[in-house]
Amino acid sequence: MSHTSDSMLAAIFDMDGLLIDSEPVWMSAEAQIMKDLYGIDLVKADLMPFQGRSTLAFCEGMVKRFTDAGIVIEDLLSGLLDRMGQMITTAALLPGAEAILHWFNDQKIPLAIASSSPLHFIEAVVSRHHLPVHMFTSGTEVNASKPHPAVFELCAQRLSMPVERCMVWEDSVNGVIAGKAASMAVVAVPEKNHPTPEKFAIVDARCNSLLESLEILKVDGFIWPISRR
Repeated sequence: MSHTSDSMLAAIFDMDGLLIDSEPVWMSAEAQIMKDLYGIDLVKADLMPFQGRSTLAFCEGMVKRFTDAGIVIEDLLSGLLDRMGQMITTAALLPGAEAILHWFNDQKIPLAIASSSPLHFIEAVVSRHHLPVHMFTSGTEVNASKPHPAVFELCAQRLSMPVERCMVWEDSVNGVIAGKAASMAVVAVPEKNHPTPEKFAIVDARCNSLLESLEILKVDGFIWPISRR
């Protein structure tokens, strides 16, 4: 299929849990810092609601949940970011991440990463893996984190693209909600055995991996899944 008309579209990718296998790293860092600073033991069920959200949202959530623990947001945030700054580049690329980004780059389609992670984390990952992406937007740059659409709306502005001409790839429920709230087409690539798969029912398309998504793109072109909306 010809891709000549696809230049009017833009592709936006989340980073954590989609391009890189960083969700276990984030959860480990969050659990470690809460244990080290406040002696609180967290399990995966405590951490899942913050998947796809900003580090500040996690810290605010911990303050609200553990009201008697004496948690200071600034201290928790600083400690968590320091720890993840040391760990983020250890997260491996997920299958298909490099291939799909290079495919879009080869098609001359505007490409960006919109992540809840700080900008310097995004830049470090892109540099570490030599990814062909040059436009980044961080949830730390907006007033509300995913599931609010602000980070995707800012990303569209930076790409000089209307939101309805943007397609988002996301792995988290919060990210999916944010993408749909921004009026973008959303392709979900949730983790295998996600505890609440029904929450992805609002997406325009769902794939088991970025590799599967890429194979569909090669056949149907970048109008997928916008043409199915």
